[in-house]
Amino acid sequence: MKSMDKGNYMDFWMNALLNNIQAMADFEGISGQVVPQGGVFASRGLAVIVGITGTRPGRIILDTSIETARLLSEIFNGETELADDDIIDSMAEFANIVSGHGITQVNNLHKGFALMLTPPSVFMGSKINITSPKINAEVIEVDTPVGYVKISVGFEGGH
Repeated sequence: MKSMDKGNYMDFWMNALLNNIQAMADFEGISGQVVPQGGVFASRGLAVIVGITGTRPGRIILDTSIETARLLSEIFNGETELADDDIIDSMAEFANIVSGHGITQVNNLHKGFALMLTPPSVFMGSKINITSPKINAEVIEVDTPVGYVKISVGFEGGH
């Protein structure tokens, strides 16, 4: 099986996150460094998990604080005072868009992978820890004018 170049594949999701923040919210984000994720992913309050299927199974987590999710959702929808369900739907769709753009880039580079996404699952609350024992993941955090958005991408058995 072909290997994915560590550090290179994260660029796909970082660019997808930055480009979609720019397109959907009309402001720029500033990305930090890609870092290896430890055994536990600690959520800031709202985590969207999108599974990856195909020859390289894995998962993507898009995470932010509930306040940042609310502000982003209001901007995306052009409305204020959104209900929690609207925020959840907006962030799930945002994660789906970002994940889809990243997967498309990987599939274009590695034709045999045939990666696909599962529907997103959203977890909302305080002190949420997500553990994926068989996943080897990396994380990047993006600073936006409304708060931080973090994305973790990992695949089973390595990169």
